[in-house]
Order: sequence, then C-alpha cells, then structure tokens
Amino acid sequence: MSFPPLEHAPQHEDPYAERVASLFATRMPATVMSALFLLVATLVSLRSRDGVASLLLIVGVAASGWRLRLLYRGQARCGAAVLSRDDAVKLERRFGASYLVFAALFGCFAARALMIPIPSLHLSVAILVVGYAAGAVATTALRPLIAGGSVLVAVLPPVLVLASGAEPDHAVAPLCLVALLTGGLRSLAKRHLAQERQSATSSAVAALARRDHLPGLMNRFALAEAIANSDRIGAAEGSYALHYLDLDGFKQINDQLGHAVGDALLCAVGERLTASARRGDAVARLGGDEFVVIQNGASSTSAVTDRAHEIVQRLSTPYQINGQAVSVGASIGSSRPSSRAGDMNFLLEEADTALRRHKRARAACASSVRRHRLSARA
Repeated sequence: MSFPPLEHAPQHEDPYAERVASLFATRMPATVMSALFLLVATLVSLRSRDGVASLLLIVGVAASGWRLRLLYRGQARCGAAVLSRDDAVKLERRFGASYLVFAALFGCFAARALMIPIPSLHLSVAILVVGYAAGAVATTALRPLIAGGSVLVAVLPPVLVLASGAEPDHAVAPLCLVALLTGGLRSLAKRHLAQERQSATSSAVAALARRDHLPGLMNRFALAEAIANSDRIGAAEGSYALHYLDLDGFKQINDQLGHAVGDALLCAVGERLTASARRGDAVARLGGDEFVVIQNGASSTSAVTDRAHEIVQRLSTPYQINGQAVSVGASIGSSRPSSRAGDMNFLLEEADTALRRHKRARAACASSVRRHRLSARA
C-alpha cells in the first residue's frame, strides 16, 4: 500500500491566532501614520513654540517608535512559525498596549494643537485626526476593542476642544467628527460580526475536512498533521509509536449482513479505539476497515507490543450491532521513529509491512494446524 507524502500536510491555524497575526501586517500604514505625525507635530511645535506641544511631540515619537518596533518584530515572528494561542495572546496584548498609548498621545497632541491660536495649523491637524481614525478602523477591525478604543482616545480630546469654542460656527466641526466617529464604530461592529460568522463557517468546514464521515475519527489529512507536528502529539523522537490495523473478516460481514451493519461496525470500532486512547494519542481511519493509532509515551519496544496486543484484544470482543452479535478480528503492525525511519511517510509504510508480515505468519500457522489435524485423522 502506498501513502501520500506527509511533508505537505495542511497546517491548521487557530482563527484567533490568525487574526492576531493579521495585526502585524499593518506595518506600512503604521509607518506612514508615524511619518505624518512627526511632520505635522514638528510643524506645530516650530510654529507655536508651545512647550506642551513640543513635549507631546517627543513622547509621541517615542511611543510611535515603540509601536513600529513591535510591529516589525511581531511580523517576523508570525512569518517564522504558526502562532500558538499563548503566543498570540501575548502578542495581542503588546500590540494593543502600544496602539492605545500612541492613540492617547496623538489625541492629546491634536487637542493641544487645536487650542493654539494659529488657524493655519488646524486644517492639517484635523485631516490627520480623520485619517488616523479611518486607518485604525481599516487596519485593526478584526480586533474591535483595540480599534474602537484607539479611535475613541484619539478623536474625543480634539472633539471636546472644538466643542468648547465660543463661536457658534465652531460647533460644526465637532459634530462632523462625532458623526464620522459614530459611523466608523458602527462599520467596525458590522465588519467584526461578519468576520466572526465567516470564521465560524471556516472553522466548521476545516473541522469537516479533517474528519472521516463515518466514525467521525481523524482522516488521512488530520493524521498527517498530527504526525508531522511532534508538539501536537506531545512526543519527542523515539517516544511514540504508530499502529496500523485492519479488521479480519470485515468483507464477509459486509457481504453477508449488509453494508448498514458494516458501517455500524466501523463506527463501533472507532468508538472502542477512541475510548482506549490515552493522553496525547491520536486515532484515525484511513479508509475502508483501515485504522491508525498513534501511541504517545511509547518509550520501549515492550510498551509498543503491549499496546498493540491490547488494541487487538479490545477490538476482538464481540459487538452488538442492530440486536445481533457480530465478531471480527484485527491484524496490527507497528513502527517507531528512529534515525533510519524518521520520515513519517516511511513510518506508515513500515507499519503496513509489519501488518502484512503478521497476516502471513498467522495464515501459515493456521495452515500448519489444519495439516496437523488432517494428519491426525488419517
């Protein structure tokens, strides 16, 4: 029997980790925003000679540098390997902290700049505020708390400054900003809800693609992922074993009792294998009556042999299918990773070879017994 190569097994990522990783793909917008902030803040500081604005410029540039450093380092980390959930949580917290700190400093600077009585500077500041809010909604929409929080702390301070103006005409600007803010937050909420629904659908489809349709066990692709990722099965090289098995007499049961009984028997076998699985083990159906069990913690040959014997004994106990007793045997072959057999595809081939060798030996033994009985009768 030939098995498909396992080196190209699909890698399944946690949807949450995928969303966190998407945050670190915003390096270019963040770099552009930092450059514009530096430009406008420097202009305001030079034109106004305002000490508070100059201080906010310095602190804001430092916060912006911190944010960009996290972005570039996070992007490199996300590109190097699939994120675990713990790593994703840590990265999201750091990203959120840097994003909110810069947003707060930006909001304070914009409010201070609008308080300076130099009208020619106000237009640039207002455009920058609107641009920042739009960019935050567009680039961090998958994490609504970060996006919504940063927009609020960046936009509300300049809105309050504009609303406190004595001239009636000054009320138009804050009303426009509030309207834009409300629309942006509403759009953010809708986009997040749509993304949640899409992620739920994608997760369901991904789960179905990795499950056998009959007993609900892992299929060939899910098994490939489990074998390829030693962390997922919690085993180092040489500390796990692969048991490859099929059912003896299954074809006769299918032919004599019907496919419905055969399908029910496969499901019952899958249930027994799952019930006997230990922590870190994996159970899969490759097709037909062929199953695979990955045994975690197989530190010795005797442990592998004992587990194989246990599996055969468990599966050989009669089944009750649709009110009738059904008996079936099991043949099993096992393999373990080693310096010679480190390739996972070769592990399956080696276990299949051991299985066929076991069948031949048992058939030879049965034939010898029959010959002995015939000789005794003669």
